[in-house]
Amino acid sequence: MDYEKIVSEYADMIYKIAIRYLKNKDDAEDIVQEVFMKYVSNKTPFKNSEHEKYWIIRVTINICNNEISSGRKRKTIISDEIDEYEKEVPFENTLSDLIDKLSEKYRTVFELYYLQDFSVSEISKILMITEASVRQRLMRARNKVKDNLRKGE
Repeated sequence: MDYEKIVSEYADMIYKIAIRYLKNKDDAEDIVQEVFMKYVSNKTPFKNSEHEKYWIIRVTINICNNEISSGRKRKTIISDEIDEYEKEVPFENTLSDLIDKLSEKYRTVFELYYLQDFSVSEISKILMITEASVRQRLMRARNKVKDNLRKGE
């Protein structure tokens, strides 16, 4: 198995997901390593490259959620990388805060759809929920973000 190819193909995506969830460069880097350790120890063969990618995304989200819920997540200032990104896109700071206020189930579909450019069908497969549920969560997430934006939060 060509692990270098897998790392070069997915490391950036995993890191971006982890940094959005954990808002800490060091924690995000740890998540990248942990995902690849799980990948290497995974004994179940993937049906195709799409299945492999969805598995990696799902594992990344699960590990991030476990990190957050376990309380081990270090409380630190948002990383320099996020600060730099938000300087490039000034509105992103407000949008980032609004997205962070969403509950996990809404934030996950919102980020996969808008920030990672996955289709409703792909998100359905990644999260193992129906497409109707994905569309409903997206609609509710958009409404919550709009409402909070209007309130000036």
